Amino acid sequence: MTMKCDSLAVMFTDICDSSSVYRDLGDAEAHKLGARCLKLIAEAARRNGGRLIKTIGDGAMITFRSVEDAYRAASIIQLALRGGVLRIKIGLHFGAVIETGDDVFGDTVNVAARVLARSGPDEILMTRECVDTLQPAQRATVRLLDTTSVKGRPEWVEIYRVIGDRENVTTVVQSSARPAEGPAAVVLTYKDTVLRLDASSGPVLIGRDATCGLVIASAWASRRHATIDVQRDHFVITDHSSNGTFVADEKGAEQHLKREAHHLASHGTISVGVGAVGNPRDLVHYRCEIGASSSRSRARGAGSTAIQSEVTVVSGPDAPVTVFRTHARSEHRPTAIAG
Repeated sequence: MTMKCDSLAVMFTDICDSSSVYRDLGDAEAHKLGARCLKLIAEAARRNGGRLIKTIGDGAMITFRSVEDAYRAASIIQLALRGGVLRIKIGLHFGAVIETGDDVFGDTVNVAARVLARSGPDEILMTRECVDTLQPAQRATVRLLDTTSVKGRPEWVEIYRVIGDRENVTTVVQSSARPAEGPAAVVLTYKDTVLRLDASSGPVLIGRDATCGLVIASAWASRRHATIDVQRDHFVITDHSSNGTFVADEKGAEQHLKREAHHLASHGTISVGVGAVGNPRDLVHYRCEIGASSSRSRARGAGSTAIQSEVTVVSGPDAPVTVFRTHARSEHRPTAIAG
């Protein structure tokens, strides 16, 4: 058997909660939907230079020569399936692999599989090795989600999430347009700890682990329970835990997040692992600030660049027309407000 070593982007895909789909739709209909989904995935990969290595139950393993091609294929897949019955999760890693005939092996494959395991419905996750090879416009659409250990690797692995934009899938924003006003900072209060996060602070992890930016001393908290980050003028909390995160807004309406992201309201509470009613002593209170200096700095727009759209249409006899869009991120950042 001939073996060769190469550096490839390895992508794993999988259908989320397929057992409930089979239960709700019946075996025949669910199997037909799954087969169509895998066909769509394979076609999107092929059109973007991907090679389908194998299907694994409801999932697939695909390799690409570049992360850029893998990123584009993953985005097309998620957009094509948006709003449908089936929801897909995707994990990516880039590195050296061993190719033997029709299969691919190595540490890169193992890490890509672990990234898939961390992913949730409609998500595209990738490692730092992937992000480092992306074009600037693509790199601007990813945010650090977590830093985690991988079995057999001494170093920690940084995992990034591709940020979606459901409201402006095909909108071109002209350079003269002003971005929407958003919060300048979010203040988190947990017992005697007060933490302030602004647009320049970077993401903050909350959880039980001592390395988290906000350590929650609760038996309900996972080691790295959730991340709070700024995404397109909003502060967003993303759950990574087994038990979920409960987020309430200023009216007390509570959302239960499980491997999902949620925009924070003007103020409210965050409860890790259990609802707020059963967790009064370990609630995190949040408050979003709107500052005048943020508005002025956005209006000046020094060093900013226009958001551009790049559209690729992919169609087939059994696949819907899909649209892929990338954004160039503004290089200007709002001025931090003194706390």
